[in-house]
Amino acid sequence: MTLQQKLLAKQSKKGFTLVELVVVIAILGILAAIAIPAVIGIINSANESQAKTDASSISAACKNYYAEIVAGTINADNKGSSTDTNLPAKNASTSAKKSGAQSATVGGALNYYGLKDLASDTKLADFVADTSSGTVYATVDSNKPSTATKTFKTTDALSALGYGNATTTTSTPASTT
Repeated sequence: MTLQQKLLAKQSKKGFTLVELVVVIAILGILAAIAIPAVIGIINSANESQAKTDASSISAACKNYYAEIVAGTINADNKGSSTDTNLPAKNASTSAKKSGAQSATVGGALNYYGLKDLASDTKLADFVADTSSGTVYATVDSNKPSTATKTFKTTDALSALGYGNATTTTSTPASTT
């Protein structure tokens, strides 16, 4: 084989050398090591934000449900999609309406306001309530007060979350975001 044939044969070989492949793989590994923690942080932040939004929705639903039962808007004759069976009659006394509102359930409130995706005990395990204000917080919320410790289920009465006690009757619970 002549020198010219050897040079032509060498030039016709295509592909990457082992060194080139190792360098590319090392660069991809470095990029992945930088990107993966950032993506995980973004996902965790989005999940925390969704949990806070859900807590705000639960708080607002319970607060409004309680207030509307006391006001007589929600009653045994007009219960909408509520699952509560013990709502007071339309013409019930104020004390009967308050009693009915206190015994109304978290699940009834969530169903009434169309929050069926949150109306499961599994989903509610991610939330706690501050019974002094009736406010619901996500367990992942780093800004929740130390008094927010009450876990609850769909079957729990609104009074278990603090609705109807002196604090929540005079000042309506604020929702958190």
